[in-house]
Amino acid sequence: MTYECFQVEVENKVAQVRLSRPDMLNTMNKLFWKELPEIVHDLDASGSVRAIILSSTGKHFTAGMDLSVFASMPDQSRHEAGRARAALLRTVQELQRTFSCLEEARMPVLAAVQGGCIGGGIDMVSACDMRYCTSDAFFCIHETNLGIVA
Repeated sequence: MTYECFQVEVENKVAQVRLSRPDMLNTMNKLFWKELPEIVHDLDASGSVRAIILSSTGKHFTAGMDLSVFASMPDQSRHEAGRARAALLRTVQELQRTFSCLEEARMPVLAAVQGGCIGGGIDMVSACDMRYCTSDAFFCIHETNLGIVA
């Protein structure tokens, strides 16, 4: 199957799942959140894979959340502040549940990180069973600069 945000290859019972939007710093756009669980669930259900390696292409592993995901949310400005914040919290929790597919997979999921692993990338690799990093890898959380909780 073809994906916009990922390349998937299976060889010798090992699945290579690569973030494949290097020009966009492998940011997590709206389609990312749909494709990742679909890929992991399909690999898990197939029974033909013994391990998943999650990696990426380009200079950085991922620059995290593509802020267009929040921009595409329904307008909550006409609602009282508490309801608008509750809607945002539900959206963030739904996005976080996406990474549960990595924790729930029956096979080990290994993260191979190079360059920057920023924001939501830290959440993603934390859901993996093990993390391996190149010497230039670094981790950073910027959510607090945007006024949201990581």
